[in-house]
Amino acid sequence: MKKLMLGLILGTLLAGCGNGASSVPEEPKEQEQTSEQEQNVFVKLEQTTEDTALRDAAYEKVLKNETQTGGYMGENTPELQEDFGVQSIEFNAVIEAINSIYGSFYEYGILYLKNQESGAKESGVWVGIKNPDDKAEELARRLQKQVDEGKILAKYIHLFESEYSEWDNQDLMYEVSKAIKPMKDAMPEPERVALSMSVDTITRTIEIGHDFLTEEQIETLKDKFADYEMDFTQEGRMLPLPGEPDVEYQEEPVSHKQTKEGSWVMKVSADGMLVVEAQPDDFSATGGVPEHYGAVGYNFPKANEKLKIGQRVIVEASGPIAESYPGQGRAKFVTVLPAYQPKGADITEEDVVRKAIEQREENPYAEGIREITYNKEKDEWTLTIVSSMEPEPVVTDITIADQK
Repeated sequence: MKKLMLGLILGTLLAGCGNGASSVPEEPKEQEQTSEQEQNVFVKLEQTTEDTALRDAAYEKVLKNETQTGGYMGENTPELQEDFGVQSIEFNAVIEAINSIYGSFYEYGILYLKNQESGAKESGVWVGIKNPDDKAEELARRLQKQVDEGKILAKYIHLFESEYSEWDNQDLMYEVSKAIKPMKDAMPEPERVALSMSVDTITRTIEIGHDFLTEEQIETLKDKFADYEMDFTQEGRMLPLPGEPDVEYQEEPVSHKQTKEGSWVMKVSADGMLVVEAQPDDFSATGGVPEHYGAVGYNFPKANEKLKIGQRVIVEASGPIAESYPGQGRAKFVTVLPAYQPKGADITEEDVVRKAIEQREENPYAEGIREITYNKEKDEWTLTIVSSMEPEPVVTDITIADQK
């Protein structure tokens, strides 16, 4: 959580930086020692005044920020306070100056933060400029003026000559993507492939996340980009090849213990499926609904042949989930969980859900299943459905006879 919050703060500060915002990594990797190019300082800011009242006042205000005091970033340590202060004061000053002088900084250099809470030895804003010119000198002049006025501290800002810009990093990533594309396109279902690529701003390490590259293909890429470090990470299980199963079942298909693990399969088709989480989220603390059932429409070829409505499943996605409602994504593997069947019952919860859905008219909203109960004396089931996307939540009880 701590790293996530630091990244969110950084993203907020970058919002006013135009196209240059995309060139700054949200969570740069920590460098225990300054790199060779970081030592190539072209201007060193001087702490010319001891009157830092303006900066001190800004820092006190930062420490009262709810993000800082509310525990959203973890334990409120002195190191975290200093990191947050540098991000809010010095980094903001650098962003404003760059935005004014350069507009987009994308083609001119690189920009990143180092945080003690992420392991760096000291907090700091690092600005690397490729081929420093008059604009670089103006940047240094403006920042030095703010130091002279006691608004920022010189020790937190590092200006150095960089061998590359973020534009160069993007060009490198483009070359990598061109090399990987034939490998991806050769897959039987390339649209289901998970692939992410980035170039580390500080180290220029090429980082690739995937679920399909073979060891031979990885070695081919390493040879092609031998001048760079490459970091390959397998994202989940490898994408199944033709003939390999992408649906798995538990050893025991039925259980006498009822749980709310996984998600319900609510719809299936030749192209995909809709699943709704069995356990709701409570968003009332943030002004949302108290009973919200997450839902995702997954692209999953031949879902209607592999799965049944009413099954409770765990889905391993391939790639990101679009933040709509329902969400949209691609499924790589589906694990079918055991269906609950109390002792004495003739059917399972899977049968109950399927029969209930068959009885209802199709609803434009994804509906959640609040509860499924079995009444042994009446020999019937009751399924409670909740639609929390209506203007007012709609709760419906459906009775299903315990008959096959």
